[in-house]
Amino acid sequence: MSGYRTRERRSARELAIVSLAGLASFLFLNHENLYLRGPFALSNAPIEAYFLATIVIYLFLRMLIIAAAMRPTRSHRGAIHCPECGQRLDTLTAAGRDAHRRIELTPKPSEREIVSAVALRKAVDAAHFSARASKAASRDDVTTSARDLENVSSRDLVAAIDDPDLLERLRHGPNPPRDPRVKR
Repeated sequence: MSGYRTRERRSARELAIVSLAGLASFLFLNHENLYLRGPFALSNAPIEAYFLATIVIYLFLRMLIIAAAMRPTRSHRGAIHCPECGQRLDTLTAAGRDAHRRIELTPKPSEREIVSAVALRKAVDAAHFSARASKAASRDDVTTSARDLENVSSRDLVAAIDDPDLLERLRHGPNPPRDPRVKR
């Protein structure tokens, strides 16, 4: 008997929501009558417009009900969150807060990692300039687009790694690169 009553309540609630959506769609499509400027007149909208407005308003009301039924997450009693990173602080003492501030979230790169990253960047730049110089020489000084330089072959990259002075030679050669980032 209790299953029947809950189903009955649920269907009565849905009927009330659909009825409210139908009334709202009627008022939405005939809102000019609410201004009381003349005799009551229905709009010339087809019945499909009423159905569409009813469906949209029904879905809006359902989303409102779902949002209202959601409960905020519970916070732990006495839990304090770090204002900088948002992590929960386990110990509420001053020493615990100081220990949390000393933790590095992103470790600093070692000098070896920095040197290798700089060397790689220089090799890629040299390969770009090498490709530009070789294409310009083969095309009789026709400029190449930046998109062509993005697809540098691995052979040019290896040549740039093996020859660290390639960039300097390209800067001071007969056909210097026209890249504004490279200064003479």
